[in-house]
This record gives sequence, C-alpha cells and structure tokens, in this order.
Amino acid sequence: MIRWLRDLYYAKLRRLDLEILWPQCREHAANLEQARAAFARHASSDPAWLILGVDQIDAIIWRLQ
Repeated sequence: MIRWLRDLYYAKLRRLDLEILWPQCREHAANLEQARAAFARHASSDPAWLILGVDQIDAIIWRLQ
C-alpha cells in the first residue's frame, strides 16, 4: 500500500513539473533544445522522475513542445 501511495504522489509531482516547470523552462530558454536540457537536468535529480527510468524520462522529454 505504501508503494501505491508513493506512486500516486510521484505522479502528481511529475504532473506539476509538466504544468509549471516546463512552461518556465520554455519561456526562459533560447530554444526548445535548451528548454528540454534544463528540464532533463531537473528530472535527472528528482526521485519522482528517476523512478520511471532513463528511457521513459527521455521519451517524455522528447515529446515536450
């Protein structure tokens, strides 16, 4: 049950990152690649993202527009 709650919490944190952090990365970066790199730097140090694994994180970041 604890794992289930953790997974729900981490999913919420990732949604917040995509709703709040990603638009900020896009706004302040010179181009889309730099915005993705900034977001990837965050995701690579955040347990809510790391639980997904590198391949899934990369797939999500490459879909960001």
